[in-house]
Amino acid sequence: MQSNNEWGEFFPIALSPFAYNETIAQEYFPHSKQEVLERGWQWKDRKEELPKVTKLIPAAQLPDSISDIPDDILNWAIQCEATKRPFKIVKQELEFYRNMHLPIPRLHPDERHKRRMALRNPRTLFLRTCMKCQKSIETMYPPERPETIYCEECYLKEVY
Repeated sequence: MQSNNEWGEFFPIALSPFAYNETIAQEYFPHSKQEVLERGWQWKDRKEELPKVTKLIPAAQLPDSISDIPDDILNWAIQCEATKRPFKIVKQELEFYRNMHLPIPRLHPDERHKRRMALRNPRTLFLRTCMKCQKSIETMYPPERPETIYCEECYLKEVY
């Protein structure tokens, strides 16, 4: 590895046991299946299989209160309101919802994750000026956002 200048570098993606679309890289640097395959990387097509269950229930038909959810839900599949993909609730998850008095989710776990990721700030830095001293700074908040932006020095003076 030292003779090829590979020492200290990340392992090549070709050695990854996971397909590109199964990794967090797809969230930060999304590529289409065609782009991934053209680069010689792996792609795994998702096979939607109905879990082995006694009943498939649309999420809209679930009771709003966790106290109205029967233990039998562990044998059901819930159909996501957004994607129509089925998902199951496991025993530990049901116990958690009951302990915290939370309703059963109506969205597939992948859809919930996707929506949480959409709430993050973009992975981009914007040139702005400190609203106190007018010093040029880089921030994750775009210029059209209303938040007050301070440089580190002004922020520390304001906080301490």
